[in-house]
Amino acid sequence: MRRSGPRAFWLSFFLTLAILMPLLGAFVFYSAWQERASEPAARSQSGVPVQRPTSANDLTVLVAVAAEEPAFLLVRLNAIDAAVTLCPVPAESVLLGPGGTVLLADSYASAGPARAAQLLGGTLNITIDRYLAVTPGSLGQVWGDLEDPRVNLTGLLEQSELESLGLSESPVLSLAPEEATAFIATLDLPVARVARLRGAVWQAALRQQLEELPTALPAGLRAVSGSLLTDLSAADLYDLADTLTWLAKENAEVTAETVPGRYDKESRRYDFAQDSIAFATRLFPAAEGAEASPAPSASTAVSDPLEPEETVSPTTQP
Repeated sequence: MRRSGPRAFWLSFFLTLAILMPLLGAFVFYSAWQERASEPAARSQSGVPVQRPTSANDLTVLVAVAAEEPAFLLVRLNAIDAAVTLCPVPAESVLLGPGGTVLLADSYASAGPARAAQLLGGTLNITIDRYLAVTPGSLGQVWGDLEDPRVNLTGLLEQSELESLGLSESPVLSLAPEEATAFIATLDLPVARVARLRGAVWQAALRQQLEELPTALPAGLRAVSGSLLTDLSAADLYDLADTLTWLAKENAEVTAETVPGRYDKESRRYDFAQDSIAFATRLFPAAEGAEASPAPSASTAVSDPLEPEETVSPTTQP
């Protein structure tokens, strides 16, 4: 009896191990399998959610660069169609207001970017979702560590103008965003060419840094939010990041065109013509429920083909 006691104990012990070890191994194997299976789901939750773009990813913004002579640009980000549309608008553009006509620059100076966006949208019968007024210095801060855009000035400046800038042999200029507005102003170009050049600079900037913009642009806007005049909300900046992500993913086309019009040197007015509204509503969403209104010009003719109505986008060299 005494010799059989230890033997029975060890026999029971090994029998128990023989039963438990396969169960324990199966449990460990199942746990490891579950952990590996959950890794892809965990990774998908750590980045930007994968989803199709919606109407929230179609945004039109009037950007005003608040320099000594303000500069204006309509920007449309359209993730659904994978397109970025840039439309420089001359500061001398004539807008329809409740009391008559007013210049875009005067509307901005007297009532701010919100009023300027409202009148411009009403004049062209388009929807402008948001406005953003930024100084050249703040624009440079928003751009941050991104590379300065490189602009091919061929076709934008005449040969004599390129020679005066020392760019006759190599007409590609690297231009910091905070310097662009002042540089364009020093060239003393006609209104039409100023608009084309401004569009080319912005086109080069967005096209060349498209992959970096989803992170850099919203972060830059948040960093200088105290110096901006804008109705972009915190939620808008998240939508902006999502939109830019889609645009970068789809390698969106970036184009720049100018609203056709007729500039009068004596009155210093840029009058929209009959084809201006059709042009604008081709590039930007039409205002809801709006009927086409006459352009605020005394002329019933279409835009003068010599100034500035070549709406083909200028080519930029990356």
